[in-house]
Amino acid sequence: MRLDKKFLRIALLTLFAINVPLDAVAQVYPTKPIRMIIPFAAGGITDSAGRLIAERLSIKLGKPVIVDNRGGGGSRIGADMAAKSVADGYTLLYANSSSHASLVATSKDLPYDPIKDFAHIVQAFSYPSVLVCGPNVPYNNVQEMIEYAKKNPDVVTNGSAGKGSGNHFMNELFNSMANVKITHVPYRGSSQALIDTLAGTTSCTFDGSSKQFVDTGKLKAIAVTGLVRDPRFPTVPTLNEAGLKGYNIVTWQGLVAPKGTPEGIVQKLNQAVNEILQEPTTRAKAAELGLMLGGGTPEKFRTTIQEDIARYQKISKDANLTFD
Repeated sequence: MRLDKKFLRIALLTLFAINVPLDAVAQVYPTKPIRMIIPFAAGGITDSAGRLIAERLSIKLGKPVIVDNRGGGGSRIGADMAAKSVADGYTLLYANSSSHASLVATSKDLPYDPIKDFAHIVQAFSYPSVLVCGPNVPYNNVQEMIEYAKKNPDVVTNGSAGKGSGNHFMNELFNSMANVKITHVPYRGSSQALIDTLAGTTSCTFDGSSKQFVDTGKLKAIAVTGLVRDPRFPTVPTLNEAGLKGYNIVTWQGLVAPKGTPEGIVQKLNQAVNEILQEPTTRAKAAELGLMLGGGTPEKFRTTIQEDIARYQKISKDANLTFD
């Protein structure tokens, strides 16, 4: 019996020794710069929004939050790097519905699990994308684009942030619902896809940060991917309105960390981002970028990811999409 009590005391002391330092770490965190991986090249809407969160988080926490762009693979390269990083709160991932939802439906060899391999912190924003095309394409609306694509197979091209990315998925769903074949052209980030659309190298792209180019006539805004019109483009119809009934893809973004990140740090970051989303500076910039504010608990964010995975899987199955 004495031996059992001795082992019980050791076990309790071990648990105490583990828990107390974690609480203490969370209280003083951060004590050094934090790296935020953005799994896309610089310049796109994910990068712009991620940098906004990093900037405001640096001020809130009193330590630099350094952006590390790791584009490629439709966001899988940066996400995999984050998943395999040390779970100490000093490596974060600015995830989105590409890295943590659509890739699950389109990739057989995804090197990480978006649910099991991450601590989910908070959803930051969501937004619809806009189908934008070069000014010289011979169509001005969805129906004209569909008719042209049917008469000219393989001529219309659509750039994306990479194979299996969100805007790749938007293109494939468009193909399926419109019964056309618009050729997919993958890049290492949405900004590069947008640049080539501006240059006329590709016909179109699905993008959320192209307002300035639409306003100046450098791009045509054809349609919006969500069920509600984008306030920045009040005259541009949704794809659902334009004849592709039921078309609805809205992208979300949020902060995650490697699995095993101390719960106290997760909660501290969650509180900080929720407060940041209420700041006038953040709200003004979000409106400028066409972002809808997120927020909420880690549990709510995890549920959003799980629901989005199921939604993409269903769309992929119903549309018989393949990504080989």
